[in-house]
Amino acid sequence: MKSFRGLLAAVLLAGFPLLVLAFVGGIVTLEVLALQHNVMAAIKLGIITVPVGWILLKTLLTVERVTGDDVPGVQVTPESQPALWALVRELAAEAGTRPPDEIYLDPDVNAAVTERTSWLGLRVLRRRMIIGVPLIMGLRQDQFRAVLAHELGHYSNKDTRFAAVTYRGRKSIARVVNGLDRDGYFERFVGWLFKQYAKLYFAVSMSVCRAQELAADAVSARLAGTDAATSALREIEALAVTWRFFMNNYAAIGWDAGYLPDRFGEGYRALLTDPARAEQMEEMRRNPSEGETSRWDSHPATRDRVATLEAGTRTPVRPGGERPATELLTGAEKMLDEALFTVFSDEAHTKRRTDWQSLVAIGHRHAAAEAAAEILGERTLDMALDLLDAGRHEELADPGATPPAGAGPRARREFAAVSVRRRLPVVVHAALTDVGAGRWSLSWSGPAPFTVDEPLEDRLAPALDQATAAESDTAPLRALLTAAGVPAGYRPALTLVRS
Repeated sequence: MKSFRGLLAAVLLAGFPLLVLAFVGGIVTLEVLALQHNVMAAIKLGIITVPVGWILLKTLLTVERVTGDDVPGVQVTPESQPALWALVRELAAEAGTRPPDEIYLDPDVNAAVTERTSWLGLRVLRRRMIIGVPLIMGLRQDQFRAVLAHELGHYSNKDTRFAAVTYRGRKSIARVVNGLDRDGYFERFVGWLFKQYAKLYFAVSMSVCRAQELAADAVSARLAGTDAATSALREIEALAVTWRFFMNNYAAIGWDAGYLPDRFGEGYRALLTDPARAEQMEEMRRNPSEGETSRWDSHPATRDRVATLEAGTRTPVRPGGERPATELLTGAEKMLDEALFTVFSDEAHTKRRTDWQSLVAIGHRHAAAEAAAEILGERTLDMALDLLDAGRHEELADPGATPPAGAGPRARREFAAVSVRRRLPVVVHAALTDVGAGRWSLSWSGPAPFTVDEPLEDRLAPALDQATAAESDTAPLRALLTAAGVPAGYRPALTLVRS
């Protein structure tokens, strides 16, 4: 069945150029016949059919065209990473395939192999393996061995042989469908026809991809052990979630303020080993997502892949695999930094680098200053407190929060007070930070806590409550700000000056 689906996918891909040529040939034939009978009719017909023929012909020419050869990441040589290369070559020999010619490290939680081919995949020009550094930093050696074996299994199963032309074929078919998404009746008809062809091809090719993944999983279990292969699948899913969280909430926290961490890898390792995060990852390992895959997915769900491996012949794990995979890589954290900078924009090179504690403080301070400036508008902090004393809470409330229809003045003020209680602390936190009396601290377990110097810490929350109540009293908050050294007429400055 697997071979039949693979053959059908190849036939459908090969049939695409024939379908295109058939349509183009039909259009040319219609034009020739029309010219023989009525020139004006031929012109009118050409206005409808020639654009369609041009779109079809142009996409046909892109199917076998060699695309760009850029590979994101950092290339590593056998001389720079001997242990990594030795393991890859050992596994390639066990898998019965030729090892890659090049190995690249990139910042994705993924590994992949590619082959650059010609003659529709019949001639192999170069093999590449791409390994995500976050995998190396998060996996044990037995799990990492399973990941590499899976990718080399794609080589031994010849899954990569036609991957490049198949990928370009999918892009060409998609380009035809998108290019024919027009208003004309003829364009819509041709577009609908190719859309049905595309659905069939994508469904069949994705089915082949899923079968290839399961076959590569079998190679992974055979070379690394069943438990290593299944635990690697579970671990990668947990690492992917944790890596996205790291990039979204930590790595780029100081970007808008002009800062990046000086050691990405150090922070990622700290997040992985934080007790609260480790507990969350363990829950993800125990319960991998079901995924609810559709016929358009290229990979089966993790839970299904694990179940398939566990139902097969069990292979024992080799001893010694409990050590961290980072021991196989010289300077793992440094390599993560280098790999990350290959996918950042050029703007990243203009950012200043600082330690993690400073980065969190700078990033949160910048975000607070931006939000405070939006809340205050043209006002100073003193002017905002004057509005609260005057009962004009609505002028500081979130513009998008509207009170219930028919609410009276007091009801509107009480409604606005709830919004002001959420917004005013942002301004106050920015002010206290700028005078050095408050700061955000690094926490890998959750949101960065904001702390204020004693004895102001215990007074801050009650003062904010009184200032933002419907019957406002800003005196305690004003006294606290004065004691902290916040100047009269304070307004947040977005630019942070640091020595």
